[in-house]
Amino acid sequence: MAAIHTTQQTESNYDRFITELTALTQKYGVAIQSVGGVYLADERGEYDKLTYTADITSGDLYPNFEGN
Repeated sequence: MAAIHTTQQTESNYDRFITELTALTQKYGVAIQSVGGVYLADERGEYDKLTYTADITSGDLYPNFEGN
C-alpha cells in the first residue's frame, strides 16, 4: 500500500474530524468501522454537496460525491 502524502492542514482537519466523530458516536451509539475507506479532500469546500446513502439493514454507508 502506498503512503498518503498530506499537508499539515489536512492532518489537522482529519484529527478534528475524528474528535467530532467520536463525540457523535458517544451521543448516538453508532460506530463506524472503516479500513482504507477514508477520502481526503484536496481543496476546501470540495465536499460541500456530499451526501450519504445509508442502509441500516446491511450496515453500508456510501458517500455520494457531487455529480454521482
